[in-house]
Amino acid sequence: MTPSRGNKLTTREWVTGVARFIRLPNLMIVALIEFLLRYGVLKPILFHGQSEFMTSLPDFIIFVVVTLLLAIGGYVINDYFDLKIDRINRPEQLVVSRLVAPRMAMKIHILVNAVAIILGFYLAFRIQSLWFGLLFPCGALFFWFYSARWKQLLIWKNLIVAFISALLIMLVLLFEFFHLRLNPEYFSSVIGSLKGIFRIFLAYAGFAFLVSLFREIVKDMEDLKGDEQFGTRSLPSVVGIGWSKMVVVILVLITMVLLAYGQLVIYRFGLEMLFWYFMVTVQLPALYMIVVVSRAKRREDFRFASGLAKLIMFTGILSLLILSLSY
Repeated sequence: MTPSRGNKLTTREWVTGVARFIRLPNLMIVALIEFLLRYGVLKPILFHGQSEFMTSLPDFIIFVVVTLLLAIGGYVINDYFDLKIDRINRPEQLVVSRLVAPRMAMKIHILVNAVAIILGFYLAFRIQSLWFGLLFPCGALFFWFYSARWKQLLIWKNLIVAFISALLIMLVLLFEFFHLRLNPEYFSSVIGSLKGIFRIFLAYAGFAFLVSLFREIVKDMEDLKGDEQFGTRSLPSVVGIGWSKMVVVILVLITMVLLAYGQLVIYRFGLEMLFWYFMVTVQLPALYMIVVVSRAKRREDFRFASGLAKLIMFTGILSLLILSLSY
């Protein structure tokens, strides 16, 4: 990757641009989530602290790399199609055309997806499941159609992003499940625990879905100016800022209520530390999120709300550390 003609970037600007281009903080969070699910839920609860019947660490690292490569491919193709809009909404964060030529961005997209698909089929061979391997080319196509066409489908584009966030969590369980089937004797001995494990994964996936959904709507409010200029049909551009705020507040309240129910279940199981962790690091910031969104008027206010939503997501997933310490 080289800067476009006429642009002279310092080394620091170039490194910062690359990190922004691949969304390095987001990738680090995804990797952290996947490792926390492996070592915070699967190993202590399903495998009782033993690694003998788990996927090998090298294979799991390859799995993480595959998901990160697909994410990078999705980010790159999204920047490629959003180039004109980003010149208005995020000119200070523009990477494509300033750091990377559009044609080079497309080549990077194709390369990282190709590597991800090849590695994905290698993992499918390892766990003897062709269906698992097919998930990765489907994922690459999914990101392409989202960036090229589905982003114009009003609320559906927000639902798609939220669904992807939830799917990343469920993929960890799916990968381990297919591998577990290769050991029929051990599989039959832990099959009773799988229902509980599935509920834990589903709870975190649901949390990720809801937080991602209201964060995406907040981001649409932040980007309203560029979306309106290029005719992008986002929720705020169709129903207005006021109604969009109401939708966000309702989604945050739903998240808080469902989390409160989960906290009651957690408390009954004697996990008091986890109960209070959620109260302090998720419920209180979520309550503050409602205040921030309700009062937001400027673009900077919505940007702050978007960052707060990301913090809620991060602290919520980080609870897996507390959960692992309880077993």
